[in-house]
Amino acid sequence: MAIDGQEFSQFEALVQTSDGQTELKCAKYLHHAAALLVPGTPVKLAVGAEDRNYFGSTDFVVSATLLDDQNNEIECAYIWELKAPQAYLFEYDDNANRCRPTHEFIKAENQLLHYVTQAQSDQLFRQRFGILDYRNVRIGGIIIGRSNDRMLKGAANAAEIRKARLSLSVRENLFYYAMNFRVLTWDRVLAFVKP
Repeated sequence: MAIDGQEFSQFEALVQTSDGQTELKCAKYLHHAAALLVPGTPVKLAVGAEDRNYFGSTDFVVSATLLDDQNNEIECAYIWELKAPQAYLFEYDDNANRCRPTHEFIKAENQLLHYVTQAQSDQLFRQRFGILDYRNVRIGGIIIGRSNDRMLKGAANAAEIRKARLSLSVRENLFYYAMNFRVLTWDRVLAFVKP
């Protein structure tokens, strides 16, 4: 179901505010962006939030029926870790031309890796989402910050933000690409659901 204008305005206000940490409130609107959070074109989608496990609580799960390359339907679950739109993705490292992930970003990455590993070996999790093959419990990614003013802590201009984007690109190319690990900003999610 598409988001209506009033819901979109509420979601947008939560994403754009700099007051507090609004990730939990923003998460309530993520079901509208479920198609963005899985690869390809899903046949069927379902979502789940705050799924408890040994390592903590998985923030957001998108369950999808996808078509594989032989046109067979397969059940998959993509696990997403959420951090606030107010969180920064990067900060300067010891070298002014190099950026490193913030504590919030690294925490999200670490949580996600543990949650996916737990869910792959958890028969009850797979049963709840109708997944037979543990390999179909997959990393979705992290949703954090905003692309304009939360890419780099202390950034004064666009040139500095480009340094953070380069650092993200390095991580994507060397670490994330092989695992289909995605990093989205909340304003990207907002743009996807805009009526």
